[in-house]
Amino acid sequence: MSERQGSLNRREFTASLCAAASLFPAGASATVPSVDAAKEVEQIERQLVAAISAIDLPVYDRLVADDYVVVQASGVELTKAEVMASYRSGARRYKDLVISEVKAHVFGDAAVVAARTTGVRREGDRDVPNNVRYVRVYVKRQGRWRAVAQMATPVPTT
Repeated sequence: MSERQGSLNRREFTASLCAAASLFPAGASATVPSVDAAKEVEQIERQLVAAISAIDLPVYDRLVADDYVVVQASGVELTKAEVMASYRSGARRYKDLVISEVKAHVFGDAAVVAARTTGVRREGDRDVPNNVRYVRVYVKRQGRWRAVAQMATPVPTT
């Protein structure tokens, strides 16, 4: 797997998300269709995490856009192709992955999901606790929600 430090650091990525969210008018997610859309996106997020846990690459491929980018809790930026290659090689694995605190906010054809996962993840040749909060961004393209970006941050264990 080739990991690279991306052109956006965490602060820039977070600032970009905040700037994008500020483009939407206050209350934009308060309509009934958006409530239904939020539930739909939350369900898709749960499907995506289940696919990650099971290493179900066809489902992962269907739910994640080709231009997807993830900033891991370590700060390393990866593309969809790099993430999928790491699953195929066995360098990336999750065990006992549990998703909680899932909340989606929909803004027209864009959605932001905030959630938390716990479990164990494989990093190279070692298993480490996976206790993170993350934000994943979805965009509705050709009538389907697809994940386009994610940023994770570690949560200290108590």
